[in-house]
Amino acid sequence: MSQLLLPRNKLFSSKVPLIFVAACAVNALIFYLILQMVSHEHKPLNKIDSINFLDFIHFREKEKTEERKMEEKKQEPPKEEEKLPPPDLPQPEIKKPVKTQTELPRPDINIPLSINGLPYIGDFLKSATPKPVAPPTPVVATNLVPTLKTKPSYPPRALRSGVEGIVTVEFTIAVDGSVKDPKIIKSDPPKIFDRSVLKAIKKWKFNPETVDGKTVERRARQDIHFRLQK
Repeated sequence: MSQLLLPRNKLFSSKVPLIFVAACAVNALIFYLILQMVSHEHKPLNKIDSINFLDFIHFREKEKTEERKMEEKKQEPPKEEEKLPPPDLPQPEIKKPVKTQTELPRPDINIPLSINGLPYIGDFLKSATPKPVAPPTPVVATNLVPTLKTKPSYPPRALRSGVEGIVTVEFTIAVDGSVKDPKIIKSDPPKIFDRSVLKAIKKWKFNPETVDGKTVERRARQDIHFRLQK
């Protein structure tokens, strides 16, 4: 067995240089071809001259005539419609209204006249009695300054209780300036200072009022205060 293997190994070793040389030659050929392809100069393409394209469209004469007819129809003004006369309709007979005369009774305007020749109205004026006119309310003077004044006494009960108050009294100033007909109009508190006010106001005196050079009476009103000394 060892003798058979020896000659085969010698044959393989003798073929190796040939295979290497052939491979190198193939590679060199391929490389050369690649270089030729890369280094090959491409010629530039010739410029394309501008070309004029003409489109020829042929229309039939029939189509042109039809279009002209349509345009002429559009341009023509519309014809006015012929107005037909209205149909003859039978007209109804309208009866005219008949005037009716109505006789109204005439009013009786005969009014009896009075002696003076004026219309007699009756007893209307006699029945219409005038309404009584209220006399004018006298003007009341307030808080006049008296020429003589008597201070009213402080009631002992109010003094002990420490009560203060106010009394409004109305009276008449006589021709001689004296006071008459005094009346309590308002009092606060009520009925505590009334008696002392009426007693004191009768002693007061005022200047009388004069109208057209004559002295006259007049109505007056006075507020009297009751205050404790503090």
